[in-house]
Amino acid sequence: MEKILLWLRSSHVMIAMFIIIKLYIVRILLLGDVNPLRMAYLELPFLIALFLLISLLFRTWSAYFMLFLNALFSLLFVSMLLYERYFNVIPSYYDMNQMSQAGSVSDTASMLFSPFDLLFFIDFILIGAFVLFQKGTKKLKSNVLQRKMVSILLIFCLALSSLLVYLKIDEPLLDSGLYAKEHGLINSQLLQAFSRAETVSAMGSYDPSMSYEDILALKGNELVPFEEQKYFGAAKDKHLIAIQVESLQDFVIDMELNGQVITPFLNQLVDESLYFDEVYQQIGAGNTSDTEVLFNMSVYPSGLEPTVNEVHKGMAIPSLPRLLGEHGYHSSTYHTDDVTYWNRDHLYPALGFDTFYDKEVLGEEDVIGIGSSDEYLFDQSLNIFDELLKDNEKIYANVVTMTSHTPFVIPEKYQELDLPPEYEDTLIGNYLQSIHYTDKQIEKFAQGLKDRGLWDDSLITIFGDHSGVHGQLLLDEDVSLLREYFGRGYSLVDRFNVPFIVTVPGEIEGERISHTGGHIDMMPTVLNLLGITPDNMTIFGHNLLEYNHNLLGMRYYLPLGSFINNQVMFSEQSAKRDQRMFNLETSAAYKTDEIKNLLENAYREDRENVMKIMDASDQYLLHLFSES
Repeated sequence: MEKILLWLRSSHVMIAMFIIIKLYIVRILLLGDVNPLRMAYLELPFLIALFLLISLLFRTWSAYFMLFLNALFSLLFVSMLLYERYFNVIPSYYDMNQMSQAGSVSDTASMLFSPFDLLFFIDFILIGAFVLFQKGTKKLKSNVLQRKMVSILLIFCLALSSLLVYLKIDEPLLDSGLYAKEHGLINSQLLQAFSRAETVSAMGSYDPSMSYEDILALKGNELVPFEEQKYFGAAKDKHLIAIQVESLQDFVIDMELNGQVITPFLNQLVDESLYFDEVYQQIGAGNTSDTEVLFNMSVYPSGLEPTVNEVHKGMAIPSLPRLLGEHGYHSSTYHTDDVTYWNRDHLYPALGFDTFYDKEVLGEEDVIGIGSSDEYLFDQSLNIFDELLKDNEKIYANVVTMTSHTPFVIPEKYQELDLPPEYEDTLIGNYLQSIHYTDKQIEKFAQGLKDRGLWDDSLITIFGDHSGVHGQLLLDEDVSLLREYFGRGYSLVDRFNVPFIVTVPGEIEGERISHTGGHIDMMPTVLNLLGITPDNMTIFGHNLLEYNHNLLGMRYYLPLGSFINNQVMFSEQSAKRDQRMFNLETSAAYKTDEIKNLLENAYREDRENVMKIMDASDQYLLHLFSES
């Protein structure tokens, strides 16, 4: 009994209990799971095995190693909570690996951090007091028999933990959060690591039997030869200038606040352009970099890991820049961040860009937020265009803006909107100020193109990369303001809807097109207008000017198995939410019984077909990365 009491009073056991309590709290906050029994049988075998292993390997210093482990777990748990608050996604070990790239999280950490998070570190004070109190008291000494018993218990816990992983090893991982809730937060990370290893070993096994005609059929369309599609070649031999706008959502187009227009230039441009107002983001863990992959490849991004992580030096991937290069285009991309961010120093050469310009080349001036201002970016881009035009080459320029990046706080001198008092110092108010600023810089850029004679000789496309108004940065006052503006709740449809504007001055009149589309459809639409067929390429999007039906997949920000068709957006079950479905036209949510009926009848094939398309895209990407 004395030995048991000594054991219970040991710092080793005390620290272990704190770690277990913290993991239980994280399961509640991240997964909405308050069941202690599920926590016990899913998480404790691995943790106890880890604690016992430390006690065996580091007998004298085990308390110090446990203290280090406690600090590591505390930092990891808080990082996971911050990540989930911003992205509304349960992070995997891929994301934790990628924290150095997740600038949007680090930049807004102070806004996301809660005083409650300090509780994950308060135990260090208690542990310190406990150690001081225990000084001079009798300590438990281990003998050979005790070490054998610990070893037996260690083997048992490892076996049990391994069995829990093995039993679920073939189960599809549709949503990392739901998987963690049902199979263990720690076990899910181990399973994802195993799945990753299996994927790598299977690289190169792509089955090209699914033709482009098959892909279109799964979406509900019949193949029309590229040369026979609407507007084919309307912009033949023109320059291509693509402007990817940070966090630009569709709801700001035509929006007015207090009598002020939020995007006056884009509104004017919409009237002169092909404006696709039902286009949705499809990014994964790579966020902005995934948009670049989608626009330049027309493939689905990787699942839990950023697609750019698969790209290595020396790869040559079929892409828009390479295809345009065959037709006499010089391809360049512009971004005022470090080119190593999101592994772009590997991505851009692999995509075949002839040149790429980052802050090292462009310089760093007029910094707003995470980089040089959009005004500076556009000015520098125009200067480079002047040099490129001297060689009489056709230009493909991919310009990626940054000023309208979270947390959307720009210097007062650039805040030109006179916001109503209730919008001051709110996320939505700051967002509208930053978008208004970027709209003005796009207008100045357009004027620069006109001054050089480039505007009338170009196809110009402008699109948003992903949502900006989301996550727990949206406070109650933001939610109320959005509800007041929309006259209803702010839904996933509003969040994921991004504008896609295509201008061919003098060739095509303005038209609003409400065909459902995604980032994956942008490249085929642009190629059609340029009169270039995607020969020797496998693409998974289609020309939005030709095909009326669509079926889009999304993962990471929605559980795998979710889809968007012409009528609805469907989100599979996640850790905290049941299945959801929204009407695209009204954004209204369907009731549970309505969702069940629609899935069993009207949209049963859509649910199956989207998985087939995304699986084919995954296999194609793996094939490319293994062959390059």
